[in-house]
Amino acid sequence: MKKKKFGDRVTITWIDSLEIAGWKPLSEAIEIPDEVFCKTTGYFLNQTKDFITIAHTIGLSENNEVNGVFHIPKTWIIKTK
Repeated sequence: MKKKKFGDRVTITWIDSLEIAGWKPLSEAIEIPDEVFCKTTGYFLNQTKDFITIAHTIGLSENNEVNGVFHIPKTWIIKTK
């Protein structure tokens, strides 16, 4: 990912986990549904070796509060722009 700074707008395409409750035939249970693929747009807060952290609402500087914080594991990420 290109170097990001606080407040940069980012869109992350990623794979989420998904639970399918109830009894299913094995043939249905092993199919990967489209719902596991997600796209999230927000404001860059930080990244570590393992996670990218974004928020849907931020203050004007790093000294303000943020809301809607999302920690996405890097191993789940398909694309970032």
